[in-house]
Amino acid sequence: MSEYTVQRFRGGYAVVWTDGEGKRRRYRLTAADRLGAEAEASQRWRGGDSAPWTVERIMLAYIADRVEAGIASSQRQRDAWKAMKPFWSDIEPSIIDEDIARRYAGTRPVSPATLRTELGQLAAALNWAERKDIISKSPKIWRPQAPERRERHLTRDEFARFLAACRAPHVALYTILGVTTAARPSAILELTWDRVDLDAGMANLNPVGRIQTAKRRPRVPLNAVAIEALTKAYAARQSVWVIEHGANRVQSVKKGFQAASERCGFKVTPYMLRHTAAVWMAESGVPMSEIAQFMGHDDDRTTSKHYARFSPTYLRRAAGVLTW
Repeated sequence: MSEYTVQRFRGGYAVVWTDGEGKRRRYRLTAADRLGAEAEASQRWRGGDSAPWTVERIMLAYIADRVEAGIASSQRQRDAWKAMKPFWSDIEPSIIDEDIARRYAGTRPVSPATLRTELGQLAAALNWAERKDIISKSPKIWRPQAPERRERHLTRDEFARFLAACRAPHVALYTILGVTTAARPSAILELTWDRVDLDAGMANLNPVGRIQTAKRRPRVPLNAVAIEALTKAYAARQSVWVIEHGANRVQSVKKGFQAASERCGFKVTPYMLRHTAAVWMAESGVPMSEIAQFMGHDDDRTTSKHYARFSPTYLRRAAGVLTW
């Protein structure tokens, strides 16, 4: 008889066993399918507590801890680890230095932004291991320099042309909300009707029970255009989701955006609408502090870094004194 079993647990899998005192124990696995869960359970069982804390063992424990805590970004950690595993799996943290990180970069034909994300996940896992006293000290992880981000924004005429090219009602509604709430794509796609108050003209972008992270989801006021679109959608609703198609929640609008982009003749992405909203606010002279609150930034430093230059008053006072 096996010393352990792999069982379904909270939408995933867990390894279950009975310890020396006859108590039933359970450890949640990170694998998303039965085959992967069996392999992960076998590896953990063979290793036991005496196995060395390699990068792989730390990453698996770190991801499992985040899954157990219900942290939404744990799926991104799992996806990143799939790509990182062949290089990092057997490496011990104590030997990690800049040279190893650079060698890893040389094996990955991806953008600097992707490399920064993957190495950032590694650094986060090792920092977690240090806090848990799994390792004595987390090594400093080298990462390539962050590329300068230049997101294109739409003019009001371009936005109108793109909206007219959105044939699917749920894509058109998403487009309107994207520019009138300045919300991130995930926040709009996860919005439910119980968090939309049409009478008060407010929308709470943060779901009940979700812990606010660095990517904050604020309560935002709805303007007349958004209220009109939402009122029509509410009358025709078939589910609890604001963005729905056939009574089902919409997971992505990328295909709809691609089709509308082809019709209007220029490319538009879901995230571009958030950037567009911020630029329009800045161009209209809205203070950076207000734009920051509207977008869910912790303070206006990030906002000013990206959008201050679009303000009509940007550096005007400084330029004004340069005379004789």
